[in-house]
Amino acid sequence: MASWTRPQTGFTLVEAMISVAVLLVLAVGSVAANRLTSSGVTINQLRSQANTLSVEAMEALLSMRAENFLGLSMGVFHPVFGESGWNLVSGQETVGSFTRSITLNPVQRNLVCFVAVCDITVQGGIDDPGSLNADVKVSWLQGGQDKEIHLTSLITYWR
Repeated sequence: MASWTRPQTGFTLVEAMISVAVLLVLAVGSVAANRLTSSGVTINQLRSQANTLSVEAMEALLSMRAENFLGLSMGVFHPVFGESGWNLVSGQETVGSFTRSITLNPVQRNLVCFVAVCDITVQGGIDDPGSLNADVKVSWLQGGQDKEIHLTSLITYWR
């Protein structure tokens, strides 16, 4: 004797709905991961460009130091490349979405020391005419937040 069972048509509908839900979850997760990766790439690109601009400014400053240290003065500048090489122009500059500046400040050394080169001090020393504190700053706006990179160096008259 053959027995016949009634097919369960509702069960196939449930399977189809679960399959669609799983695919939807995978699609949403994939889109979210893609957005996260894309924003991470953009953040890294901006930081890399800012780093390149800051290194370029510091290298330009070192080039000018090698040519004419005594021609450097205190203040806020930005580098400009011309026919005669690098020059410092007063103020900061805007390069694309970045703002770049080089700040040169005096270096003070201890009044009393028993070595060839006295230690650097923040206050109460004497200005060292053969040294400058250099701070290269590159800033930009990223995702509504201010970001910046600083490179600092002690620039000395080494000739």
